[in-house]
Formats: sequence, structure tokens, C-alpha cells
Amino acid sequence: MPGFERNPTLYDAFCSLAERWGLGRWRGWLVRGARGPTLEVGCGTGRNLARYAAGSRVVAIEPNAVMIRVAQRRAPRGVLLVRASAEALPFRRAHFETVVSSLVFCTVPDVRAGLAEVHRVLQPGGQLRMLEHVRSTKRWIARCQDLVAPVWSWAAGGCHPNRRTEEAVEQAGFEIVPEGRRSWGTMRRFSARAAPRALGSVSRSDRR
Repeated sequence: MPGFERNPTLYDAFCSLAERWGLGRWRGWLVRGARGPTLEVGCGTGRNLARYAAGSRVVAIEPNAVMIRVAQRRAPRGVLLVRASAEALPFRRAHFETVVSSLVFCTVPDVRAGLAEVHRVLQPGGQLRMLEHVRSTKRWIARCQDLVAPVWSWAAGGCHPNRRTEEAVEQAGFEIVPEGRRSWGTMRRFSARAAPRALGSVSRSDRR
């Protein structure tokens, strides 16, 4: 799908501008809280990778071949990059203590499947740390988001401006914690704990 979010040059220019307006501080918060083996879902051009503490055990995935090549040039030594999608994570169950997601689930085609996979690879009690833009709580803004969504999604490579991502995270079996949770317009940052999976609940990936 075409769109500036799939063009590394345009994506980096947009992110650089947004980071000067405060997104950079939120990115810093996102990675500072990572503990133990960490998975970054949808690393894009790798703008978060150098922010992790030295010695961190980080694996980053990205489905776009062009973006991941740029990320490889940015990645510090020891960071492993894998081409994969959120809906089919090539890792065993309960492998990670932390999953980081930065402006990713607005573009994941199947949000429910992607979050189920994140839950699967997280240890019980592990944390999902997320930075995302979401559907506005103001009705008139949300209506505007609905109206522009088709054009915006085409122009931005599949990005959906009107997703209820926080609700989707909770429905996927996570508990959003108050500490560090922030809102700014339609932007959100938060961490969420992975609740233990119900007995007998096994994803397709676990059956492989």
C-alpha cells in the first residue's frame, strides 16, 4: 500500500518534526521502562533503537523490507532485527518480559490478532509499553477522523486515525496501569500488564 509512512525519507522527516514537538520525550519514556528480554514491534526506520540502555536484550521486528534496511544501519550492536508482522510473531510463548510499540497499531491490518500475538509472547505479568494516536474522545473530532479515515489511510500507508486502541488493548487481556499514563490530544502513552492467559487458551502460533 502506498503512503508516506512506508517511505523512509518522508517517515523520518515527519517523525523528526514530531519529536521536536514532544514526541521525543515520549519515545524516551517508552524505552526507559523496558525490562528484561524486549521485543519492539514495528520498529520502522529504527528511531527508538539507540535509546535503549546499553546491554539491553532487544529484538525488533518490521514487515517493510525498505524500512528494516534503514533500521539495520541505525541499530546498535547486539540488537537483532527480524522481518515479520505483528500478527505472526516468530517467537515462542512467554519469551519476552517487555514489548514496545510506537505508532504501530494504527497500521496493523488485524489489531485483534496482533495484540493476541503480543500477549502470547509476553511472560505473565510482562508489560506492553505503547505510544499511539487514537480516536478522539470529543465527538466532533472523532466524526472528522471517521470522515478523513479512507483518504488518510491511503495517503499514510494504511494508518487509521480513528482506532480505539486503548479499548482493544484491554479487550486483548491487558490491564492499563495509571503510572506514566499520559494523554495529549489524540496521542496516548501507557504501559499495560499482561494478565495470565486462561487455561486452555492457545493461539494458532502455539499449535505450530
